Amino acid sequence: MSATEAPAAAPRFTQAAGVRRVLANALSLLLAYALPRLAIIGSIVVAARVLGADAFGAYSTAAAFAVVVSVLATLGMTPLLIRDIARAPEHALALLGAAHRVKTGTNAAMLVVLLVVARWVLDYPAPVVAAAALLGIAYAIGAYVENLSAYFQAVERMHVWTQASAVYGLVTGVAGLALVWATASLTWFCVAPVAGQLAALGWLLKRLPAPLRRPATVGAGECRRLMRALAPFAIAFITLTIYYKVDVLLLARWRPAADVGIYAAAYKFVDIVQALAIVAVGAVYPRLSRAARAAGTGGWWVGAGVTELMLLAAVPVAGVLWLLRAPLLGWLYGDAYAAAAPVLGLLAPALPALAVNILAGYVLGAMEKMTLVAGAYAGALAVNVALNTLWVPVYGARGSAGAMLVSELVLGVVLLGLLHWRAAAAPRLRTAATVVGACAVCGAVGALIAPDVGAALIFLAAVALLYAGSGVIPASERAVWRQALRPPRPVRAAEPG
Repeated sequence: MSATEAPAAAPRFTQAAGVRRVLANALSLLLAYALPRLAIIGSIVVAARVLGADAFGAYSTAAAFAVVVSVLATLGMTPLLIRDIARAPEHALALLGAAHRVKTGTNAAMLVVLLVVARWVLDYPAPVVAAAALLGIAYAIGAYVENLSAYFQAVERMHVWTQASAVYGLVTGVAGLALVWATASLTWFCVAPVAGQLAALGWLLKRLPAPLRRPATVGAGECRRLMRALAPFAIAFITLTIYYKVDVLLLARWRPAADVGIYAAAYKFVDIVQALAIVAVGAVYPRLSRAARAAGTGGWWVGAGVTELMLLAAVPVAGVLWLLRAPLLGWLYGDAYAAAAPVLGLLAPALPALAVNILAGYVLGAMEKMTLVAGAYAGALAVNVALNTLWVPVYGARGSAGAMLVSELVLGVVLLGLLHWRAAAAPRLRTAATVVGACAVCGAVGALIAPDVGAALIFLAAVALLYAGSGVIPASERAVWRQALRPPRPVRAAEPG
């Protein structure tokens, strides 16, 4: 029996304790993403003032370049480690040892490429090369940090990763502020991330179980096995990174800087939804990895349920953004960015597909079918580049947004097909029909009511009624969620005698 033929009332979650753990995982991952960014932003603002526009522009160039090159060091290994450690925690020592050894090689290659390209290919000035080199060293240390974070995520001790992220942000922020204030030097400012990554690495090592802290004896065979398993993850990760960045690069090549700014203003909402989707998927990924090993090619399993929940949650978010696109951009950026409203009007409908596509990559990765994900994103990248080539010279930022919408929907259709045929994790027909109905409600509200908060509230109320009436969230599952969200009752001690 396929996922689409599963019983209409099949619950996605059946125990409140499991829901609480997933929610705790999600909160920990959200804080792990947010805390370092909040801690570092102050030092960046001070650096912008102290260094001046020219030097701060050099830092921005170095930072962007280092981020791109750092992909060569990480290669998307974290999901692979989480999957394998979640399935077999007893093999964590060997897996981490092999991962550290592989990362040592990729780090060396990344740093060589960074220096050669920055100095002799792009011919950056010496301060930019020095800054990029220091940031590259920070990313190299961060590659080992990612290995250890994968262990804590796999065993669902994600609060330790949150603590390490907070330590990284605090040390980087304070050190960066002190160094740039004392020296007014771009180079010294870029020392701060190195210190932050070292602090995070030390924090994770201290909390790692003692048996895992000792050096692992890892042979070349274990490293080769890891590299073979890593290959599809690395290809998918690199392709995905290019896929989500190529539109800005092409827009900057063919249109004025103002168009890039308009597109970037609208695209910030895509970044936020993408980050939230990654947090949501990361919270449940260890359980998906364990469940996928026992799941066959048919029948109902948690992967199908999580796909449905992601789709059902993403549609209201996208609908609210679409209805509030003009006032929201006005509130945040002012009248100068009014041209971003049509751009967000094209990007918002792509968000449900984007969220499900991210989840599909993790589900198929858990089912050991990452090669299919790499192929799907390669095809979507080709579509995206072709459409940007046709539309950006004519329509500017709206052309980039239209290219993303079409390519994301095409990618969504392909990945949903793969979820159905290769992972039994596609949403059921009733869920798909309900989502289509919610999209129709959003269009009707937008056509009949002026886009404001009132329209968004009416849309959300209508979607809630639609979801309740269609039965896509069974009563048994609603009861589990209510129990999970209810504060636990204190345990009363037994009366003596």
